[in-house]
Amino acid sequence: AQNKEFVCRGHDYERLEAFQQRMLNEFPHAIAMQHANQPDETIFQAEAQCIHIITNPYTAVNVFHAFKKCRYPYSQFQSHLWVERTTLILVQSLPGISRWFEVEKREVVEMSPLENAIEVLENKNQQLRTLISQCQTRQMQNINPLTMCLNGVIDAAVNGGVARYQEAFFVKEYFLNHPEDGEKITRLRELMLEQAQILEFGLAVHEKVVPQDMRPLHKKLVDQFFVMKSSLGI
Repeated sequence: AQNKEFVCRGHDYERLEAFQQRMLNEFPHAIAMQHANQPDETIFQAEAQCIHIITNPYTAVNVFHAFKKCRYPYSQFQSHLWVERTTLILVQSLPGISRWFEVEKREVVEMSPLENAIEVLENKNQQLRTLISQCQTRQMQNINPLTMCLNGVIDAAVNGGVARYQEAFFVKEYFLNHPEDGEKITRLRELMLEQAQILEFGLAVHEKVVPQDMRPLHKKLVDQFFVMKSSLGI
């Protein structure tokens, strides 16, 4: 398995530490790498045997690297940093009966902070629409998922989420430095206004089905929503 990469499905409820220990038992001479960054080519040519394991919280699988070593670039997103998105192309399609799927190709795409903000809003707006629709058609056994989503979006917006987008992208300095981003800035603005409309409709739906003991929380969401609208200039 030298210089190969795999997507692995661990045992049910297996912690990353336990999975890593299993791999180290299988490769007793390997060194466990303790970070989540892809190695460069010089490390693949090194003599020492290393194992690099990271977990993917979104798909509940582990990515297993049988490398030689690794590097340490930054791994956080801020308003002035770009985001790296990595796509793993496997030799077999998922799901499958095997617990190990070899990675055939790795594709890395850089996303600007503006592009990332657009994607975040697009995904959240779609999530809100789905939950609202499920609540309307009584597909939900309880409204907690909708309540939590409304609360998360509105609370984040009131506590600086929307303001951060405005401070980062809707200022003259950004326009001057990034004239090519005009259409993307327009798209971000549209998504922010669209989200406000979705939230307003979602709160109306929520009000019809919210149980009595959750009425105070609903009122808080409505009050916070008007603050959010005001910050958007609506």
